[in-house]
Amino acid sequence: MSYIIRDARGKALGMLPDSLRAVGQAEERHSPAGSRSAAITAGQQYAVPPYTVDGAMLEVFLDGVACAAGQEYAESGEPGTLSSSIVWRIAVPQDRDILVRSK
Repeated sequence: MSYIIRDARGKALGMLPDSLRAVGQAEERHSPAGSRSAAITAGQQYAVPPYTVDGAMLEVFLDGVACAAGQEYAESGEPGTLSSSIVWRIAVPQDRDILVRSK
């Protein structure tokens, strides 16, 4: 299954890769555009599938575009520990599609 990314008017902008969750290779959390009750503010924690901090296991996408760790988001916790959240370093409006994948 792949995700179609749409703008606020419903126009298709692109498509995220097929779900790795379907084949047991990753855990994913998808938050479609328009599904959140409020924008995410910079500095806000965000729940994600469990991952090892600094273990190169996490992929974060906004509207299908990969985010850079340390720029758009930061991993939460000490290196080598298990975490289930990130901290956004940017504001994420309600009309942005979020996909977080932990491999």
